Amino acid sequence: MRTAVVTTYFPSVSQTFVLDQITGLLARGHDVDIYALGPEPNSAGVVPRAERDPLADRTHYQPRTPRHPVGRALGIPSLLRGAWRGRTGAALRTVRRTPAEPFGALYEGAPFLGRGPYDAILCHFGSNGERALRVRDAGMVDGPIVTAFHGADMSRYVRMHGAAVYRDLFARGDLFLPVSAFWARRLEELGCPPDKIAVHHMGIDLSRFRFTVPRTPTVDQPVRVVSVARLVEKKGLTYAIRAVAALRRDGVDIALDIVGDGPLRPSLESLIAELGMGNAVRIIGARSRDEVARAMGAAHLFAAPSVTARDGDMEGIPVALMEAMASGVPVVATRHSGIPELVEDKVTGLLVPERDTDSLAAAFRWLVDHPERWMGIALAAHDAVERNFNGERLNDELVTLLEHVGGREPREVGVTTRPRIVPSTPRGEEGRRAPHSGAPTA
Repeated sequence: MRTAVVTTYFPSVSQTFVLDQITGLLARGHDVDIYALGPEPNSAGVVPRAERDPLADRTHYQPRTPRHPVGRALGIPSLLRGAWRGRTGAALRTVRRTPAEPFGALYEGAPFLGRGPYDAILCHFGSNGERALRVRDAGMVDGPIVTAFHGADMSRYVRMHGAAVYRDLFARGDLFLPVSAFWARRLEELGCPPDKIAVHHMGIDLSRFRFTVPRTPTVDQPVRVVSVARLVEKKGLTYAIRAVAALRRDGVDIALDIVGDGPLRPSLESLIAELGMGNAVRIIGARSRDEVARAMGAAHLFAAPSVTARDGDMEGIPVALMEAMASGVPVVATRHSGIPELVEDKVTGLLVPERDTDSLAAAFRWLVDHPERWMGIALAAHDAVERNFNGERLNDELVTLLEHVGGREPREVGVTTRPRIVPSTPRGEEGRRAPHSGAPTA
């Protein structure tokens, strides 16, 4: 099959699941083209060349697009001399087909010129599904559009643009792949036809994160907690920092390493200084996947204190949480979005309410006080990841879904060829029903 993958940034250190899907499709014999706005800013030193260079010839970037309509219009001569050279007639037809945003279509469609058609156009995030639909409507690419929804695209993005934002995409897109049952229900609430929805988890490469027996700290070392996250509000890192500070005030020898970078780094560093935690809490910065795996191996516990941000932004199911569970590191997370579909409280990890520093600290303390429970929790967590979030199995399932939507007879890969539709949740089921407009949940 010929598959186009449409995403925002590529490569992206914060979206390694896109890279894993692409390499999985290639390993299974698909011919893949990648379409993105550009590489993720500041990712060049973090994404290893061995991962990004083999895909360079397959990656096509959209020309830099001015935000203002006048700027886009002024840039058209440059486009006609570049990507659209020799295609003036096609450019005029594109402008006529897209009267609402004629010049924007020329920028969006430029990387697709001379490529395709595709058996499937796989888009990560709803906004990229919309983008692919516009390019297809303008006649610059052809193929069924499959859109993977992750979280922010059904929370913050919907709050910004309104509940009808995906109306056209739902009507004319071909398949929708929410990463959790939580978001499948949200898609139905937004008006997506249920028979077009299939839950498809993001997964991890288990060979990168091998299980090791949980390491309990010795008497002369602190309990080391690690968080791996982009430094944005929905990751809830302020609560982890405050929980560690509260425990240290109570005499618990505990420390926190935060692996990641992002816009909240200065404010988090100020909070660390304000609480006098400079010797106990470190922000390490963004790291490669191999370095993340080593950080997991050095940790005793893992924290994923995700919250609904004030602008409505929400998680899917954090991949870093899967990586910790696969590595044998006991986890503490929040009852947020699809996380309870991965973490079962006191079975595969500990779950606490969002934005609750006291509960988060109590969960850390419970684990510190019960090291005899770590092994059982770690084994159950590894089994849960292997069963439902194994990247190899999920890539087999993705191939089947793409073959199905592309009109091909799916190969036998041990998964159903029909979408796994999730029934609507009865009203009153706590913690499971998606908010109606990206509003915070308890």
